[in-house]
Amino acid sequence: MSDSAARRTFAVIDGNSLMHRAFHAVPPTMNAPDGTPTNAIFGFLNMFLKMIDAFHPDGVVVAFDKGKPRVRMEMLPQYKAQRPPMDPDLRQQFPRVKELLARISVPVLEAEGWEGDDILGTLARAGEAAGCDMLLITGDRDMYQLTTEHVKIVGTKKGLSDVQIMTPETVEDLYHGITPELVPDFYGLKGDSSDNIPGVPGIGPKKASALIAQYGSLDGVIAHADEIKGKMGENLRAHIDDALVSRRVATIQTNAPVEVDFKATSFPAYDAQAISEALGELGIMSMQNRFLALLGDGAGGASAPAELAIPRVITVHGAADASAKEAFDELERALTAREWLAAAIDDDKEAGALFGLTHTLWVATGEALLSFEEPDASGAPAPELSAIASAHGIDCATGVVPGVLSRLFAAGRIASSDMKALMHELSPVDSTEVALLDPLSIDPARIFDTTVAAYLLDSVRSDFDDAYLADAYLHTALPAAVGEEGAGADAPSLAARGVVVARAVVEPLMRALEEQGAAGVFRDIEMPLVGVLAAMERTGMYVEPDRLAALSTELGAQIDELAARIRELAGDETFNISSPMQLSHILFDVMGLPTKGLKKTHRGYYSTNARVLEELAHDHEIVRLILEYREKTKIKSTYLDTLGPLAREMRDARVHTTYNQTITATGRLSSSNPNLQNIPTRSALGHTVKTAFSVAPGSVFLAADYSQIELRLLAHLSADEHLVAAFNEGEDFHAETAARVFGVPVDEVTPQLRSRAKAVNFGIVYGQQAYGLSQSLDIPMGEAQSMIDAYFRAYPGVRTFLDRTVAEAKARGYAETMYGRRRPIPELKMRIPAQRSFGERTAMNHPMQGSAADIIKIAMNRVARRLRDEGFRARLILQVHDELDFECPKDEVEALSAMVREEMEGVVELKVPLIAEVSVGETWADAK
Repeated sequence: MSDSAARRTFAVIDGNSLMHRAFHAVPPTMNAPDGTPTNAIFGFLNMFLKMIDAFHPDGVVVAFDKGKPRVRMEMLPQYKAQRPPMDPDLRQQFPRVKELLARISVPVLEAEGWEGDDILGTLARAGEAAGCDMLLITGDRDMYQLTTEHVKIVGTKKGLSDVQIMTPETVEDLYHGITPELVPDFYGLKGDSSDNIPGVPGIGPKKASALIAQYGSLDGVIAHADEIKGKMGENLRAHIDDALVSRRVATIQTNAPVEVDFKATSFPAYDAQAISEALGELGIMSMQNRFLALLGDGAGGASAPAELAIPRVITVHGAADASAKEAFDELERALTAREWLAAAIDDDKEAGALFGLTHTLWVATGEALLSFEEPDASGAPAPELSAIASAHGIDCATGVVPGVLSRLFAAGRIASSDMKALMHELSPVDSTEVALLDPLSIDPARIFDTTVAAYLLDSVRSDFDDAYLADAYLHTALPAAVGEEGAGADAPSLAARGVVVARAVVEPLMRALEEQGAAGVFRDIEMPLVGVLAAMERTGMYVEPDRLAALSTELGAQIDELAARIRELAGDETFNISSPMQLSHILFDVMGLPTKGLKKTHRGYYSTNARVLEELAHDHEIVRLILEYREKTKIKSTYLDTLGPLAREMRDARVHTTYNQTITATGRLSSSNPNLQNIPTRSALGHTVKTAFSVAPGSVFLAADYSQIELRLLAHLSADEHLVAAFNEGEDFHAETAARVFGVPVDEVTPQLRSRAKAVNFGIVYGQQAYGLSQSLDIPMGEAQSMIDAYFRAYPGVRTFLDRTVAEAKARGYAETMYGRRRPIPELKMRIPAQRSFGERTAMNHPMQGSAADIIKIAMNRVARRLRDEGFRARLILQVHDELDFECPKDEVEALSAMVREEMEGVVELKVPLIAEVSVGETWADAK
């Protein structure tokens, strides 16, 4: 047996290094059940497992600092003196991670007065002597001095996703001839500001390596100090003692009072129960199966499977055979037992293709995975198969898939990762196609959208795919699906695997929603809304393609004129106005516009973002024209050139947006393909675009908009008596505020004072500070601060409420609405002041903006069902922020206006009136 084959591999982890990196890499939103922060522990374990996967060590030890670094402080009293104190949230995680490591039989080594570096150094030499190959997992470069043939440093510059393995050869290459044993000499000259090691002033890494290369060592450099000319020579001769002390401090000690029995220590040495209990106490169950998988098949008592189990598949593919009867029997059994089922449609089409070969409905029950295929989508199946389906209460006149899905919606409890898409299978988006189901007829209590549930539990997350749900809520990995790496011949399709996940996560998601107080929002707001949105998407909005085309041509001519004038002002330079880099060159290099206070991008040119240009626009015509050019080109490309073709593609000549329930952290709906919520509301251009949105003949466009809802919510939530009175007593709230803030009678409030009061009112809701207000009003910061101070003197209860809201959010890690919708705010615990400030503004705003989002959703649910139940011909066609829009037959305007006002204003009883204003017009523009 060769020497390398006989040697065991041993990993020694610098615990302090990894914990610090983990703490700053993982957002501070994670807590154990007892409230202890766990983000650093989570990140540490993630890197720990990646290390195991990458290197498969036979044994693992974790070393930690303990107490002050007395050993080095005796050499250099100011050693690490400049380091700020450890973040309290990180400090309290160290005892927990040590306890966790002990419980999973990973030795933890520390010694009073010694640093983890020295423990790594001691074990590196001891392990090498014991015949082991040693891996030192650390982020400290001074550890490179320990590398030998059998000691390697695994650098953790970017966690363990991008490691750098250092050997004697790579150390020498990195430092241009500095061998590992010369690393302390190298630090003796260059010092290390992060540890307060002085070195020699003026000598950096390049000069240090050049001097050592020339004279062989630090001792050689000192011996020839008189030969070194200039300032560098002066510094060296004046700081010889500093260089020698710095070398001594930078030398890793190998005699720390710690020991390890390398033969008796192994990894993994824990059992399934130990890891399950340890992770459970920390609330980090998502990693359980990664640890269990390391135990292999022989894990005694390993209770959880390494992968999600895919149940047996029963396929119905058009024939009246035994499998068809078995599938319908199993479906009937599950429906009778009132099990949660999960369903999804699979078209097996390639990315970018319009059609697939088959149209399959996958249904997961408690005992099987059912596959209902319609190879040619030709309608009713063979009479024999229809008879079997009919015996189970399923009408297959229009096909097996619609028949089964209709039965599920009528009698089952259905889970899906995209419930709205499932509804559209029976209620197509194109309203000229026959609808087999009214989405509003589905009982919201019998549907469960797993993506919406997961979103409510972590609304700042952007991805809720099957892998995340399985890891976070089932604590299991997913088997490879068809098309994925490692997929075998019997691998499930993505859709099949997805329904198994969806069914399995219903119960854990329900528990989590209950525990987090979000079950009411899910049950009473979000699930009833799914059918409402499906119906709105099918109805769509009528647009006039010819009108859009004419507007596009007109705007195109204006854009060409603007471009010509911009280039003329730039000295007839030829450049791409839409290129930030080229525009920056023209404005700041060619034209010499001021750059004071501006930052360069990572590509080295000055930013030309909107904030920068708006500040310059006051004094430079070319910048004003560039801003106008940007607005017009965006409107043209985003709306005028896009909406017309979208409408022409549909047989019903309507634009059908998609409403998203899981995109915004506030709880507001978003709109995409196309985004109809982002058309500028206050600009003339935005108004022009809206003139192309009309309604069917004989109808009008009716808009119902909550008046100042967020300000009214601020009054209600803060209970400030003066703010409440301003709403209840005055007809003009902004004038009332101006009178209180500026100390004048209401009848003497000028339009300018009212405008300023309005800016302050809305700014306060969004947590705006003096800088933001000064920018929006174009006034000095001092004046803006005085206005904010005056506002809080006028409404002292608002200041108290906002301060309390921020304090509670910092303590909890989230802010919440009146209805319990939480928004995690990790920025509140971040180190960068700008991020913390953003977090505070978010905490101030979420109770109002999030509550407004909840209220408009409740109103939508009530209004949509009354439209259906009371036989209105009017249809809800659009929701934009605080506004509901309808296509309304002219003879229903009065009744619809009254009903919509009643429902919108009756959602909740506040300390101030909740007002909905209704307007009517021939087009969207006319109605607003």
